[in-house]
Amino acid sequence: MAAGTGWKLPFTKGVGHFRAGKYQEAIDCFSEALTIGGDEATIYDSRAAVYQKLGKLKEALNDAKAAIDSQPDHWKGYARSARLFLQARKFDAATRMVELALERLPLDQSRQREDMAALRGQIDTAQDAARKVLSQRAYHFGKLPVEIAATMFSMVLEEDHAYVVVLAQVCKNWRTTILGIPAFWETLVLGKNRAKRKVKLWRERARDRFRHLTMLETFTESDFRPTLQELSAVTWSILRVLEFHGSHWNAIRSQLPSLDSTVFASLDSLTLQFPPIQSVRLCLDDTPAFAWRHLRLANAYILDSSDLAKRIAKLESLAIDNCPVGVQWNSFLHILHRNPNIARLEFANTNPALTQTIPEDEEEPPSVITLPHVARIDIKSSDVLANDLLPRLITPSLDALHIAMHRQRLDRCMTWLAAGQASRLTSLSIQRSPITATALIDVLMAASALESLQVTHVCEVAPRILKFLATPIEVAAPSPTQDDEGIRGDGGANEPVRRVPCPVLRHIDLSHCTDLSASPLIALVKSRLSEAQSPVVEVDDSEGAQSSSPQVHPLESINIDGCPNVDADVLPWLRAKVPSVSCVYLTKKNAAWKR
Repeated sequence: MAAGTGWKLPFTKGVGHFRAGKYQEAIDCFSEALTIGGDEATIYDSRAAVYQKLGKLKEALNDAKAAIDSQPDHWKGYARSARLFLQARKFDAATRMVELALERLPLDQSRQREDMAALRGQIDTAQDAARKVLSQRAYHFGKLPVEIAATMFSMVLEEDHAYVVVLAQVCKNWRTTILGIPAFWETLVLGKNRAKRKVKLWRERARDRFRHLTMLETFTESDFRPTLQELSAVTWSILRVLEFHGSHWNAIRSQLPSLDSTVFASLDSLTLQFPPIQSVRLCLDDTPAFAWRHLRLANAYILDSSDLAKRIAKLESLAIDNCPVGVQWNSFLHILHRNPNIARLEFANTNPALTQTIPEDEEEPPSVITLPHVARIDIKSSDVLANDLLPRLITPSLDALHIAMHRQRLDRCMTWLAAGQASRLTSLSIQRSPITATALIDVLMAASALESLQVTHVCEVAPRILKFLATPIEVAAPSPTQDDEGIRGDGGANEPVRRVPCPVLRHIDLSHCTDLSASPLIALVKSRLSEAQSPVVEVDDSEGAQSSSPQVHPLESINIDGCPNVDADVLPWLRAKVPSVSCVYLTKKNAAWKR
């Protein structure tokens, strides 16, 4: 056999072994052919194909490179390299090899050129898929500027500041960011768990600058003294929110001298909640004014209420719970009068004194108090407060009134509402409080903006209320306009118009009104269905032109829990017409009771 063709026999055997799947035998034959000597480019390319099948990409790339080195102007070595780089996910190198292969492919070899174009398409597709996966797995948060990351964390912590510990444990990057921003640690809450250790840690992270301090009732006396000793070195110049729940208030004021009267007067929000009723003084020096905007007192008897009333004038919310204000009622009224920016009032277990003597050196409170910004009033568990306080108020912005467990019948309160205070009311709730249907109807007549009505645990009210709400009423039309000479354009006629009460009512809760039946409910729902309403003609005061009033809004929710007289057969119809209907006759506990 001639030396120049002796390599072909092992090469042919190697091709046969490759096609038969005998890859190691094929490699041995191609290696023998290289030893004998022959067309190195073809042999190296063939052996590279075998290595590729075996997944030995390094050896395959070495053979592909050897094929290119032996014949740089031949396209096959570059094509083989392109496929190997694609398998190795080196997409840029694979693309470059395809380009080099196309440069060397003759134009008349169209099939091979099509194969190379298809290979380039595969490379592009694989590269796009890899970029997509990388984008999904990439840690984009780590590339954010610290300022943006801090803003995002702040938005989360606004809802619940306790998340600061959770966020700091997510990953190293988050922890570094959160620990490096003292503002995230300016809220200190002390309870029963390692209070002293927490103070030491928070002082380091907040750099001794606390904006919000809360002491829970579980902050026990055993942790009390060592913790306060740790806090004694803190300067409270930026403290704005102070919440205390417990019985050691006076001791805290004495053992934290840095929490002085200046800091106390500069607070934005103060909460004092004592377990039993405790007497306290809030005005400890001659500080002329307090900056408080939010004040919440529970079980607190304020010994210097008269002085306090003279020093606070910026309140936006006031909450009183079980504070014996009876003998201090005049001081309390002065607080309301001197804080016209109050937007929310909350009272629980609070009653005014039936009679009270005004000291000679104290000014008598005004009989009428104007609170132009009050939007919500909550009264719970009182004897006469709603009837005694509310009629003294002028509240042009009142949006929500919630009364629960009021022992005296709400006659004066309802009269006050009906006289004009209900005009902007959107939410009215009366729970477990005696009231007459007539008084409530007078209020509903005036509450044209009412969206939510809750009347629960009362009798002889719900059926009449539903009947009223389902029946259009006649109201006087606005007076027609006059021309420049004072002549009425319609000859003086002023026909009444019919209007459905509370046309935008969306939610109604009549739970535990045991005398409620199905028929008034059905009538109410039908009257509120938008397709059943015809436009109501009204007169525009400014132009004298007629226009249609807004159509009645259909009901969105009805709660009739604990109303056993509502026939179950009507519930499918109600649920078909109203998106949310709750009707639970009995609790699980009561339903399980047997004689």
